[in-house]
Amino acid sequence: MDALKAQRKSLRTAFAVAAKNVRQHLEVLEADGKDLGKLSSLYSQLDDKFSRLEVIQKEISSLLLEDTNTHSEFETDFEAAESYRDSYLELKTKVETSLKSSRGLMKCSSTDNAPKLKLPKFELEKFSGDPKEFLAFWSIFSKIHESDDLTEVDKFQYLYQCMVPESRAARLISIFPITNENYSKAIQQLKARFDREELLVQIYVRDLLSLVMKNVVAGRNSPDLATLYDMLETKLGTY
Repeated sequence: MDALKAQRKSLRTAFAVAAKNVRQHLEVLEADGKDLGKLSSLYSQLDDKFSRLEVIQKEISSLLLEDTNTHSEFETDFEAAESYRDSYLELKTKVETSLKSSRGLMKCSSTDNAPKLKLPKFELEKFSGDPKEFLAFWSIFSKIHESDDLTEVDKFQYLYQCMVPESRAARLISIFPITNENYSKAIQQLKARFDREELLVQIYVRDLLSLVMKNVVAGRNSPDLATLYDMLETKLGTY
């Protein structure tokens, strides 16, 4: 027991020195916020000494409990051991909080100083209500529609701005007041009215027939095959 107490005395002295160093460095860190590595190193030393101290303390406590004549000594010894444990836990909390706070500030600083990428702006496609224009309109507006940074009301405002004034599309969505709930309804109505494949097929067939009739009126026995091919490829490529 005497040998264990001698070891404990030395470790307690070493622990007190390590604790003092950590406290002093915490004060320095609060002043200038630098040298996190030094604080981590000092804390590791403190943690090592406390771990070794705990091992010896458990052995001494066990021996004191085994002897019925030393129960009163055990209580005094236990209180002294608890004071070291409390001191360790207090410093551990302060160090962890300080390191976390300092690293958070460093991360924010590095983020603020990082070069910011400027994305090119895109112009909103205007939509008049022509079904042939809907695909081009939606390919741009879908970026707004799928954005997580905008509210439904914000998206609805953008939708209004994309409508050609007094057009069929503008009249269609104007029946909906600008609210979060009505935005999805307005989008559904637009798609139901103008994003219809069967309607596009009818329009494209009509355009092709119109081209053929122009050739006939112009006195040509056969249509301009190159123009007809280009038109077919363009229309079919939109699907």
